[in-house]
Amino acid sequence: MHAMPIQHKYTNRLIDTASPYLRQHAHNPVNWYPWGDEAFEKARVEDKPVFLSVGYSACHWCHVMERESFADEAVAGELNRAFISVKVDREERPDVDHFYMQACQRLTGSGGWPLTALLTPDRKPFFAGTYYPKARLLDILSQAESLWRSCSRDSLRKAAEDLTRLSSEQFILSDHELEPQGAVQQLMSIYDRENGGFGRAPKFPSPHNLLLLMRFAQKEPAGSETWQAVSQALRSMARGGLRDHLGGGFCRYSTDARWLVPHFEKMLYDNALLLMAYTEHAQKTGDRDSAWVAHETIAYVMREMVGQEAGLFYTAQDAETEAVEGLFYTFTPEEVRAALGEDAEGFCQVFDIRPQGHLDGRSVPNLLQSPDIELFDPAWSELRAKLFSTRATRNAPFRDEKALLASNALMVAALAKASIAFRREDYLCAAARAARFILRNMRRPDGRLLAVWMDGRAYEPATLDGYAYLTWALIELHQADFGQGWLDEAQKLTRGALDLFAGENGGLYFAGRDMLDIPGRGINAYDGATPSGQSVMAHNLIRLSRLLGLDEYEQRARDLIGSLAGETAQSPAGYAWLMAAQEYLRDGGVDVLITQGEGDGELLRAARGAYRPHLTLRLEAGLGSATAQVCANKACHMPVKTAEELLKILQNGG
Repeated sequence: MHAMPIQHKYTNRLIDTASPYLRQHAHNPVNWYPWGDEAFEKARVEDKPVFLSVGYSACHWCHVMERESFADEAVAGELNRAFISVKVDREERPDVDHFYMQACQRLTGSGGWPLTALLTPDRKPFFAGTYYPKARLLDILSQAESLWRSCSRDSLRKAAEDLTRLSSEQFILSDHELEPQGAVQQLMSIYDRENGGFGRAPKFPSPHNLLLLMRFAQKEPAGSETWQAVSQALRSMARGGLRDHLGGGFCRYSTDARWLVPHFEKMLYDNALLLMAYTEHAQKTGDRDSAWVAHETIAYVMREMVGQEAGLFYTAQDAETEAVEGLFYTFTPEEVRAALGEDAEGFCQVFDIRPQGHLDGRSVPNLLQSPDIELFDPAWSELRAKLFSTRATRNAPFRDEKALLASNALMVAALAKASIAFRREDYLCAAARAARFILRNMRRPDGRLLAVWMDGRAYEPATLDGYAYLTWALIELHQADFGQGWLDEAQKLTRGALDLFAGENGGLYFAGRDMLDIPGRGINAYDGATPSGQSVMAHNLIRLSRLLGLDEYEQRARDLIGSLAGETAQSPAGYAWLMAAQEYLRDGGVDVLITQGEGDGELLRAARGAYRPHLTLRLEAGLGSATAQVCANKACHMPVKTAEELLKILQNGG
């Protein structure tokens, strides 16, 4: 028998969109429009303000606001009567999200999702905030309608003009020179010596902060204060509830300072950046837990986040099932006993499954109370596998199966780096497969990159982040297999980005010059959940200057960093990856050219055998015995033929 189709009382325009997040609102009584000219023209003709709501599919509070307000007929009645309502998936249109989030931060001093804004019909914001409960939202709508229909209309338009101007970021020239040490000191000043990580609850992984610290301290011993801070942060995150101890992978952030109870959504970009951090930490320290976490994170991604047809990676898994956050991932002692029998008591003790629980009477598996248990301890692997199988019978969280260019590029870069560190050809194959699909299918015939792949098509023009992250991925692929095609594509994308996103004084805008449906193009140099496109482009330009022998690319990197110096002065730690690019320039890096021949494998292993984040490798055809030539600080050593000679030069700083 076939199941009867669900009959919905309401269906709005979002039913025809590709975005899973927008389709989650397709049966709201709210008369939603997707972002586009139709909505704003209707607002102009009917002389109504626009109600804008921005979110994403794995956002817990977006779901709460949908259930409380957007599924409510009273709220929908007010929105449909007095406003034109527009819904945006921030992952499809990060440029839209960024501009109005700037307005929110200007008005309130903070931001987050769902983002709620009120706009004039010409798309300029006069009010912005985040989540509002139903009663407060109705008050806001009533006040806004009253002001719009009164003599206060001009004041609203004036406020919208002022807020638009303030939200349209500028490149601020400054005599201030970026000093990575200032960012490092600022991070270390908020280092949580008890729990690991930086700052207080809620705690975000922010792997790019750890990657900056590792680069700054790359030549220090693994026991230095900076390395101890990095090690403790990575260890605490891996042992806490932030990491899924049964299935692998990391959740979005911790609600407490101990890394115990997370918000349970799993984002591809978080896992990509954390994979990089654990991989680099394992390279430097030889820590077996970090290596194990890296492998387990990849196993999770390959099992649950890969579209088999294209090899692309899905975007996210939801935080909740059955409208309860964390229900899929948490346990009671009774549930563990039903799954593990007589082994349950020991498992509950080690993994902190307690009668009172951590969240609404349920426990988040973790090892914070079991400091002597190694993460990879095989004694617990069989029981974890049994409980994982039991968990798999539950209703699984919703998975957002659109593929984002930016998140996919980060995962490709992370897999390529891991393939080198752990000598895993399968990791490289997975990365290359996804990259080839992107290059074939996620750009227009004119070469313009597109941001989203869903339902067999690519759409939405990519922002700077997409270009920067994909270039990063292609450079990492080239460093993994030395394919010339990766390097050629990286250079092509870089040239395109420098043209498409060009701003004043060497800076780069967030939105391309062809993205004309927002009031401002944005700069977005501040690191959020991921490093800014500007900072990634700075790294790319430095590395390409070494790999291609183009000094002008290094100068472009210096100009780009300089164009943002004024913005970074007040809070250097908020621009960690830009500071890491400046540290690369200050350090100078090391470049190694290996000519192929007998013994080139030993030379390659020697060059890759330690933590050297500022090393670039080139491979050229040769005759006879292989040689390696090291260049650093604008000077080159004589070529050497043995791994021992190469290591001696590298260990002396190049």
